Amino acid sequence: MGEVFMECTPVADGASIRQGDIFIFRDSPTGDDIWKKAGVIVTADCDIANDKHAGILSYVPIFPLRDYLAWRVMPKIADDRRKRNLRQISELIGRLERDLDIRPGLSGAAIEVLATVAGGLKDLQSHLGSVTQKDSDALAAMIEEVSVCDRVRTSSAYAEQFAMLATIYTSAKKKSAGEVLLSEIRARLKNLPGDVFFISALSQEHTGGYIAYLRLIRETHLHQISTSYYYKDGRSVVANRASRLRAPYVYRLTQQMADVFTSIGLPEEYEAARDCIFDSRLAPEPALETT
Repeated sequence: MGEVFMECTPVADGASIRQGDIFIFRDSPTGDDIWKKAGVIVTADCDIANDKHAGILSYVPIFPLRDYLAWRVMPKIADDRRKRNLRQISELIGRLERDLDIRPGLSGAAIEVLATVAGGLKDLQSHLGSVTQKDSDALAAMIEEVSVCDRVRTSSAYAEQFAMLATIYTSAKKKSAGEVLLSEIRARLKNLPGDVFFISALSQEHTGGYIAYLRLIRETHLHQISTSYYYKDGRSVVANRASRLRAPYVYRLTQQMADVFTSIGLPEEYEAARDCIFDSRLAPEPALETT
């Protein structure tokens, strides 16, 4: 294998903490909490240099790419497939109700309930009365897909999610169902949302792709991160510094993080209340009558 591309660089033992420093929690390899695996310091260098942070460092969590897929990508794929299937189920039942002159028909909400509960298929078939074997099989297949999607959305393991989703994908253009699913996953990774930042590797030992989640800012104490071999066994130490983001990656990460928060809109209720108060205060107070 060739040399691993890294946006990070090693840090001299004992060097001071800086913005862009990446640390890895000691208990992260076996922990299920994706937010306690690694982090990157986002406290400004000027605040650190002038001791304005009072020993408290802000960081954004980092976790492996597959954890990100399991948390955000696979459930979204499943949710999209689920919505599509429910729409197709509603269209099929609507057509059958019209053909069989069944009135009133089932609402979309009722169809979703029957498509997701045990025995719902039998209830739908009973509601329709008489349907062809082809339509009955199509209905059963779509309801099974909805069931698979629901299981994917509640799972937290990427391999398990992938295996379940692959069962409802079909082969296409000499590609297996698994390859078709992989193509969709790749397509979704090409345009990552603005609140995540991809990092190829955290160190020579930690490779395979990582995601920094910029929407969640957490805090840790300066003394909880070991920056030197000499202090690696300190009582309060919970993480070890692994590397430091190089330019321009550290600048892009902090810029992207700022964009996440500056682009957050406000609810309509807030805008309406503000406008109401403005209107009530713009008119001058009536002049007091003099006698």
